[in-house]
Amino acid sequence: MIFSKVFQNKKILILGLGITGLNLYKALKKSSANVYVWDDNIKIKNIKNINLNKFKFKNLDFCVPSPGISTKGKEAHLIIKILKQNKIKIISELDLFQIYLNSQNNYNNGNIKIIAVTGTNGKSTVVSIIDHVLDRLKINRSLVGNIGKSIFESITLKNGYYIIEVSSYQLETTSLFKPNFSILTNVSKDHLDRHKTMQEYIRQKFNIFKKQSLKDTAIVSVDYSGTQKFIKKLLTKDKLNVIKISGKNKNSIYYYDDYSIYKNKKILFKPSNYSLRGNHNLENITHVVALLESQGNLNTTSLRAINDFSGLSHRQEVVRKIKKTLFINDSKATNIESSVPALKSFKNIYWICGGITKSKDMRVAIPYLKNVKKIFIIGLEKKIFFDAFQDVAEIVYVKNMNSAVQISYLNAKKDNQHASIILSPAAASFDQYKNFETRGNAFKRIVSNL
Repeated sequence: MIFSKVFQNKKILILGLGITGLNLYKALKKSSANVYVWDDNIKIKNIKNINLNKFKFKNLDFCVPSPGISTKGKEAHLIIKILKQNKIKIISELDLFQIYLNSQNNYNNGNIKIIAVTGTNGKSTVVSIIDHVLDRLKINRSLVGNIGKSIFESITLKNGYYIIEVSSYQLETTSLFKPNFSILTNVSKDHLDRHKTMQEYIRQKFNIFKKQSLKDTAIVSVDYSGTQKFIKKLLTKDKLNVIKISGKNKNSIYYYDDYSIYKNKKILFKPSNYSLRGNHNLENITHVVALLESQGNLNTTSLRAINDFSGLSHRQEVVRKIKKTLFINDSKATNIESSVPALKSFKNIYWICGGITKSKDMRVAIPYLKNVKKIFIIGLEKKIFFDAFQDVAEIVYVKNMNSAVQISYLNAKKDNQHASIILSPAAASFDQYKNFETRGNAFKRIVSNL
């Protein structure tokens, strides 16, 4: 756990006691801060909400809202509106962490550095590969953030790297956070219920570069629509080292295709691990390779470590093979763009999809349906899938996961050829499951019992 005297006697309100909020509460209490809390459904022993009618908001130093709490527009939480009326600073966990870092000599003298990664898809994979490689290189590191462990739950480093997966929700209230290395993997439609427009969503993502300067490094994919004006502005930042990568422009310094990574048109890395092939995997790895090379850590050991990375659960995870049928858990695919890589990577696909969709236009997947033999829809929403795909593929509504797995397997056995049954929902899970992990684990249990 991270705690520090820099927070001593500070009056801090934590808004929301989920994983992040609760760990912040513990860390700040241990730092001798004056900690106050509000949670809409507080059920935690020995922790009480503030009294809204009596609490003196104007005396606060700042408030740290949990990432899931909206801070802008009409949807802003009531307390956020009260805080703004009282002109109280609203900062993110990232900013609070930066305040801590600025008080540490080991950070100020360069012994501790921050690697921050954001993007719509691939960020969990990127931070996990970085963590895996630094471990192999015997370099101290701590992997935290949106991937599961909150920042203040981390071990305290005296040297090495904090590797942080960062969400757009966290970046929405960030104004102080200054990573040494920032990575933006890609941008596609997501979280528009929160950010309203793609322009605003992209703006929040680019906040990861906001405070970088001088010897800091920014690594960004340049192939995505809507990001060009932000990249152009990024390139004007004085002395910021901007590394651009592309899967479309072969003249880019760092370029990748389905099989290899190139630098200045020469092969830099070609994974022999079959599970790392594919355009989406090579994009993720290119960010890591560019980061390692910028630090002088790209060598035989680090490349070998990348090559033996086994991947993450719920990301094109091979669950089981029964005779000619392969079962793939891609539950992390919570939008249509993130389902495309799986549709591109396998043949004779029985595609299980459905849930709460994030996009009203699913047609981006149509060019890849040539690999799909049949589509099975689960969840409450079905019309959007039928409207998009019924003219180009056979599609069936089965509602629940168990039926989808059982019926798709019967179809695959009847066809008697090599097939792939893929759970790649292209939608959020909340209509049937707590989160994408719960959904993926349900799929794996059903498959294991076949």
